[in-house]
Amino acid sequence: MVHRKPPKLFFAGTDTDVGKTYVASLAARVMVDRGIRVGVYKPVASGCHTDQGQLLAPDALSLWKAAQEPLSLEQVCPQRFKAPLAPPEAAALEKTQVDAGQLVDGIKTWEKSSELVIVEGAGGLFSPLADGILNIDLAQELDAPVIVVAANRLGAIHQTMATCEAAAKRGTQ
Repeated sequence: MVHRKPPKLFFAGTDTDVGKTYVASLAARVMVDRGIRVGVYKPVASGCHTDQGQLLAPDALSLWKAAQEPLSLEQVCPQRFKAPLAPPEAAALEKTQVDAGQLVDGIKTWEKSSELVIVEGAGGLFSPLADGILNIDLAQELDAPVIVVAANRLGAIHQTMATCEAAAKRGTQ
């Protein structure tokens, strides 16, 4: 029997701190409440904090709880860094780098155990995740439609339209 990959939704923002985690977590909670097995994946996070000796990404924790804690928190967000900077810079401060292959490979476990996978990027759609890899690149690699999240504030219409137009020019659905 051939395993069919579940659909994915990639949540990206017009900027950082616009509510991606809130919206993605809400989507996960709604789907779970409808009886859908939801996987949640935050490929990389920066600005993490240490709790009881473990480096935690608050975004990943929110997604995991919204999906009723499937698999492990480590599988939700396999790459975590302390500094609140773009992931490549945060990793460099820790004398390491973001594992570009892991960004894509980390979703495979979720594809095997879920009916839908919600992926949350880091920052805006054109923010870097690893050297030479932007959120939009990962969304395309995962073949996931992008849901653009914008804050409800002055300038949001422009930011949203500019993000959507730029994504369309890159061929993102």
